[in-house]
Amino acid sequence: MKNQPFIRGEQYSKAIPLEEFLPAYRSGVVSSWLNHLPSRPDLVISPFGDSPLEALEAAAAGYRVVVPIHNPITRFLLNRLAHKISKAELNTALVRLASSYKGKERLKPFILSLYETECPHCGRLISARSFTWSRSKGEPVRKTCLCSDCGEPSETPVSQEDLKKALTFKENSPSHARALTRVAAPNDPVRFQAEGALRTYPPRTVYALFTILNKLTGFDLTPEERINLEMLLLHAFYRCSSIKSSLILEKESGKSTDDDIFREENVWFALEEALGIWENGQNSVPVVTWPDLPPGSGGISIYPGRVRDLIPKLKGLDFGAVLMVFPKPNLSFWALSALWTGWLWGQEAAASLRNILSLQNLDWVWLTRAIKSTLSELKEILPPGVQCFGLLPNLEIAYLISVGTAACATGFTLTDIAVDPDLPQGQIICTAGEQSAAAPTTKTMKEIIRSAGFEFLKAAGEPKHTLSLYSAGLASIASEQVLLQSEEENLADIYNQLNKNFEESIAYRQGFLHFSKSETWWHQELSLSPDPHSDQVEQALVNHLVKNSSPLLEVDIYTHLYEKFPGLETPQLGLIEVCLKSYAEKTGGNQSRWVLKSSDQPSNRRQDIQEIDGILSQLGNQLGFDIKKSAPIGNILNLVWHDNGKTSYTFYISASGILNKIITVSDNPMVNCWIILPGSRAELIHYKMENNNPLAETIQNSWGLIKYRHIRRIADEGGLTKDNLRERLALDPFTSDAPQLPLI
Repeated sequence: MKNQPFIRGEQYSKAIPLEEFLPAYRSGVVSSWLNHLPSRPDLVISPFGDSPLEALEAAAAGYRVVVPIHNPITRFLLNRLAHKISKAELNTALVRLASSYKGKERLKPFILSLYETECPHCGRLISARSFTWSRSKGEPVRKTCLCSDCGEPSETPVSQEDLKKALTFKENSPSHARALTRVAAPNDPVRFQAEGALRTYPPRTVYALFTILNKLTGFDLTPEERINLEMLLLHAFYRCSSIKSSLILEKESGKSTDDDIFREENVWFALEEALGIWENGQNSVPVVTWPDLPPGSGGISIYPGRVRDLIPKLKGLDFGAVLMVFPKPNLSFWALSALWTGWLWGQEAAASLRNILSLQNLDWVWLTRAIKSTLSELKEILPPGVQCFGLLPNLEIAYLISVGTAACATGFTLTDIAVDPDLPQGQIICTAGEQSAAAPTTKTMKEIIRSAGFEFLKAAGEPKHTLSLYSAGLASIASEQVLLQSEEENLADIYNQLNKNFEESIAYRQGFLHFSKSETWWHQELSLSPDPHSDQVEQALVNHLVKNSSPLLEVDIYTHLYEKFPGLETPQLGLIEVCLKSYAEKTGGNQSRWVLKSSDQPSNRRQDIQEIDGILSQLGNQLGFDIKKSAPIGNILNLVWHDNGKTSYTFYISASGILNKIITVSDNPMVNCWIILPGSRAELIHYKMENNNPLAETIQNSWGLIKYRHIRRIADEGGLTKDNLRERLALDPFTSDAPQLPLI
């Protein structure tokens, strides 16, 4: 492994159309990787075409990107997001739609009347924002309102009138028939699957949507107006599906939702919401259709089809980099895409998704085959040594093994792998071309995984997350080339066997210890290290802050740490965040900047340590102990109180959250051992103990943690005796400054 630094990127704050169905996006990752390539690529190919935002970022950074997109919805999304989208222009189209007629009534009040209910506060008739349904009961049970008269929000049980209105709409209505026919003819074999996708919409929603769609076909619209209304409708399709509503309920509640519950959204309010979702205010990116290529200043060429059909046409073009956002199984999105494509553009447009619609299950084995097929095609056109950057958003174990199996079996050389389980995201770099011949290995797959896991934990000196441990095993498998050139028909067996090998190799029977709360692993043959990975990260961050008196950009701090700890050593986001909060404070301004706290300036902490040293020496003398100072551990002072020649108390005075150097200093059992620390380290130490069970167990069994302020208080209060000393030391437990976060 070459140890490429992880690229964190930034959380994308703007709402994204179809967000829940797209790969999680962090801005700056793609452009940063491309900008650091040894030479600027003339062309970049993004073979999977499932993530429009990464392709747009590369194009906006000045790169020419070729991307095949089989899904018409994803193509439409990329095309529209590449343009500057004005909320005013979208609103103009919506106003025109609203002013059209349904019979003798304007369309907007007609659609709103479908959801009419009484405000629970003032009794006025209003249009509900949404209704929560019970699948088992087949009816709505609660309604959510925001009264336009009294302004009061509410969520209350539905009334009998609400039930009557909702159940008026049936699944065998003309609107349902039209919704299906727009996708597949009555005698089409895939119509059954289309019906399954349509059931994700309540009957009232289907009626409302097709009342609006009927207007679209009868309208005299300019091309721009039609596209704008299609954008608004696409968001309404997405927002009003019960699949999407369940995802929203889950996000709002912070926990998994009851499968029996889904939300029926008000279609007109979804159209109005779309105005802000689509607006982007960005500069346009040139987009052309293959075989045209974008200008030298950057842009995107979209091939409207499958990558396997595009690859033969690309021979002779000089692709200098590959951008891969690996897909995940997402049958719901593909099924809904077939519906939406038919609804917007008719049966002919939806025909390209027939094969996907007929699939019963998109599992990880299916995905592994699909990735391997794409990589095999891609390998035919890439010169040896071309770097391929792979992103694995929303990383999970099955996803990691699927991508690893496909890449290794295709013959790509995996040169780098880095993961952050907190994001959670994985990043890999691999190259095409002939692999250097590896020496034949006599190890079994299980032995490779087991050895890699053990050595990874040994080097880290502390427990590590499952994703990190499996990544280490996958890197070792790749270096041994044991999956090279696996046959397609055996790929399912290989994927399943690799899964099984990991489960049986990283297991208790092999000496590995699993801590489920933190999802970390340790090995029973390993002991606590005096210099574990988390302590190294803490020290590196502090050194960086001390060397820079001016506020540092947050992105530069992360980049510095990722460069210092690249590849499999990538520190987790949570560790960096808690270290920053412990030692630094944010400064004002538009960009996040951090500066070392005044209290943590080295000169101030030296004074604190000297002060606590003086207080403890004075207290010990007053109580009749013999005070001895042992050799310091770096900047950590060590005081030992003796009574009648025997050690009674041992104190370590430290300014940092680094504990392992102290607790591993002696192999012999120690009594009445106390570590005295600034209170601002509490949350950092709590984090370390939560993620390092052996450390937490050792401290809780054999050590006490005390804040500086408590030592000062004991000295000020007086009344200390040998008999009450231990009790007084333990009176102020070392807890986090954050509420409800006890350390011990």
